[in-house]
Amino acid sequence: MSNKSSPGTMTSTEVRDMLRTAALRLSAREEKVLRMRDGVGLDPTAPLPRRGQTHPEARAELLALEVELTRKVAERAAAAATPVRTKEKEKIIRALRRLK
Repeated sequence: MSNKSSPGTMTSTEVRDMLRTAALRLSAREEKVLRMRDGVGLDPTAPLPRRGQTHPEARAELLALEVELTRKVAERAAAAATPVRTKEKEKIIRALRRLK
């Protein structure tokens, strides 16, 4: 058995390669439609495409969004790292210690 596809059929790898080369020519909506129609997902190891880098205003706005989101992620990680003990949790711990 061969692994070759028929002349009219494209594999997801071929579609992914085509999308990678055509990403600069397609709008975000067109790219999304092609991905949904052909069932091609994003490569989880690939970096995100950098859109809007040709316009200085869009580049500045995207940079500001990126900085804000990075700060929020760092704050969320710091908040998750600090243990939080509520009154109810303390009450349960004291009751369990008394059972010993």
